[in-house]
Amino acid sequence: MSQALTIMRQFNPHAITAEEDGYLVMIEDVSDPDGRLYRLEYRATQDGRKAIAFCLHNPWSIGGPPNGGEEYTVGHVAADGFLCLGTASVKKLDDSPYYLEFTIRRARYWCTGFSVLKETGEFPNPG
Repeated sequence: MSQALTIMRQFNPHAITAEEDGYLVMIEDVSDPDGRLYRLEYRATQDGRKAIAFCLHNPWSIGGPPNGGEEYTVGHVAADGFLCLGTASVKKLDDSPYYLEFTIRRARYWCTGFSVLKETGEFPNPG
């Protein structure tokens, strides 16, 4: 079992995991504190040292793209679902500076942050 698969199963043993093009993929449902469900996808190298995340379903999108009508610079999610996890976010997995554990934690935080944005008009700063 690869390091990335071990990490994925530790975070969510019930998530869907698969291998695609030599990378590991995990899909999980995450709820914000009010119970709204998001569906997230993580892609990682086998060793878990590089990872990226996507939002596949956003409860605020109402059938539209997962950015919920927000600009990437505001909602930190692109129209294709790619999540901005920090200032060094890149869509090419092999160039990602983020390891899998960070990616999962930050993407889960993003769900709450996006709901706060939709409720208050401001995305919270994680400090």
